[in-house]
Formats: sequence, C-alpha cells, structure tokens
Amino acid sequence: MALGGLYTSMAGLETSSERLDTVAQNLANANTQGYAAQQTAAMALPYHGDAPPAGADVIALGEATDTSAGPVTQTGAPYDVAVQGGWLVVQTEGGGQALTRDGHLAQNAQNLLTTASGRPVLGANGTPISLPALRDITIARDGSISGIPASAVGGQAQSFGKLFLAQTPPGGALRPLANSLYALPAGTAPQPSTSATVTQGALEGSNVDQVKAMMDLIDVSKSYKLETQVMGKSAQTQTALDQILMS
Repeated sequence: MALGGLYTSMAGLETSSERLDTVAQNLANANTQGYAAQQTAAMALPYHGDAPPAGADVIALGEATDTSAGPVTQTGAPYDVAVQGGWLVVQTEGGGQALTRDGHLAQNAQNLLTTASGRPVLGANGTPISLPALRDITIARDGSISGIPASAVGGQAQSFGKLFLAQTPPGGALRPLANSLYALPAGTAPQPSTSATVTQGALEGSNVDQVKAMMDLIDVSKSYKLETQVMGKSAQTQTALDQILMS
C-alpha cells in the first residue's frame, strides 16, 4: 500500500510540476500582445499489469490553448490591427504557416508587411503582402488594404490586397511557438474565416486572467507541497515495513 501511494504521489508531483510551468508561462506573458493562455489537464487511471500496486497513475493530457479574445486597446497607429473572431496568418522561418493575434505590424526593408518579430504577414492568396512606400494606409474591417503611394501624383488611393483572416481550428488545437505565434495541428492548413473582422489602430492584448492565474499558482503550489509530503511519508512507511519483514 505504501508503495502504491508512493507511485501515485510521484505521478501527481510530475503533473503538478507541469501545471506550475504552464501557470508561470501564462503569468510571464500577461502583458504580451496577442498571447493566448495555455491550459493543462490530467486524468487518473488505475495501474495495470501483473500485481499492479494500489492507487492510480496520473496522466498529463498535455497543454491546450485558450482561444478566447483578449482586451482590445486603441493605439491610433495605422499599422496596428486587432482581429476579432479570427487570426492573422504569417509565414514561419521554415516557410510554413502559423497563426497570431499580435497585430503590431510594420513594413520591413524589403517592403513586406510583417509582425513585430519580423514574420511576413500573408494575404488572402497565401503569399506575403508587399507594399510600396505609402503616405497613407487604410485597413478595412474585412482586411482589405489600400493606401496612397508616396510616389503617386494626385494622391489616388490604390488597393494592395487583403489580410488572410483565419478561423480557429476545431477544438482550438493550437501549439504555442515563440512571439505569440501558434502552430496549426499537423497536416492542416489555415482556413479562411467568414466572420473575422479587423479594427485598424488597435491591438489585442493577452487573454491571461492575472487574478485567476495567481489563484491557480497558489493552488498548484499547495498541491505540489502536499504531494511531496505524501511521498516522504510513503517512503518512510515502506522503509519501516521492509525492516519488519527483514527482522
């Protein structure tokens, strides 16, 4: 029985350690633009096999991404966009695609529209958006981009494509990358959203609820401490039983 309690405590301790890492990550990104909070889940399963010990194994089910919206702040900056009901699609370093809600955009030296971390933003046709030097830029609610080129005579606005606004994958199955980027499930591609809208001159902040995250941190810290104590007691009990059996 002591050995079963030790196994169960060890499994619970490992899960609590993973939860601590997740909560710490969320708190560290509470003020990161476009960050989506991570969640952990676990379940208890009985041991199997020949003469399984008493107790249960605790299985971590991995992290899930909270895809709910974060607060939107008005900035007035023409290249800032907040996407409601969807995601921006960007090109990763390896040429793949990822999703983000960090709409703090810029124009790089190659005239590509990029995220703050330098990732090219993709248009509705799936290719990076290239813009000339502009005197003015307008990004409509449907993601359409127009502006007045600095070299244009007469100041006529021109169209320069449309942002690729993607829907959240079923079940929110996104894997966090760096810089508020999220990878799609393996073997899938971003799908256009029919309901996403864009607000120019605004940014979406992190959706981390700091009060809840602090409460989660206290809760998991208590669990970690209790599981450590149970491990110690189980080990002491097992040692005592071994001494009795050997005497």
